[in-house]
Amino acid sequence: MREGLAMRIGISADADLEPTEIINLQLAHFAPKPLVDVLVKHQVVPVILPIVPGEMALASLQGLDGLIIPGGHDIAPEYLAENPHRFVGPTYSPRDAFEFPLVKAAVKLHLPLFGICRGIQVINAALGGSVYQDLPSEYDSANLLPHSQRSRGDLPTHRVKIDGDSQLGQAIGESALVNSRHHQAVKEVAPSLYVVATAPDGVIEAVENDDASIQAVQWHPENLWQNSPQQERIFTAFFDRVAKEEG
Repeated sequence: MREGLAMRIGISADADLEPTEIINLQLAHFAPKPLVDVLVKHQVVPVILPIVPGEMALASLQGLDGLIIPGGHDIAPEYLAENPHRFVGPTYSPRDAFEFPLVKAAVKLHLPLFGICRGIQVINAALGGSVYQDLPSEYDSANLLPHSQRSRGDLPTHRVKIDGDSQLGQAIGESALVNSRHHQAVKEVAPSLYVVATAPDGVIEAVENDDASIQAVQWHPENLWQNSPQQERIFTAFFDRVAKEEG
């Protein structure tokens, strides 16, 4: 962080795939408002990174102190080096084409990186791991939880067990009640990452690297922090890691 200047955190944009007659809203780039709100609350400047060609990834990170990869649509199967699964959901390959090199550029710069839902999957795949394209049909467990909750997205639905020695565990404790809005998930963990949280059915819910300069969760803390100091600490701990890295 540059002396005398506010912390600046990049948020990679999602794309609105909903049909619309308004030309300026077609495939418009956006960031989740609750995510922007938690940054603003803590005097962190959110910088929305539009979806641009992958060769612009490194330049997109200039002047930033950290990076968040938020949730969104499924990863396009070609970025997982797989054929499409019959239950793969909507995809937008230009976002994958930007975020995969964006993650690699952030790691090269040792820029603190935090992933949310799709973000954990993108980070894991970009760093050499694999992803379940459709958890309900691919995951080998008779006790699989309904990870695509039907209740409101800001309501928690199941607990996760957290490694108390991890940075995540030190920030929020060894258990958390979380929401769950995904049907893709981390499968084989990338070589540089470690599992630090799991659901009761064994599904991977959070990963970190050795120094937690990379951390990602499968749930959506941006929709829970308003009513949960525990979930808000996920963000404040990330800001602390960013400040430490820059200090």
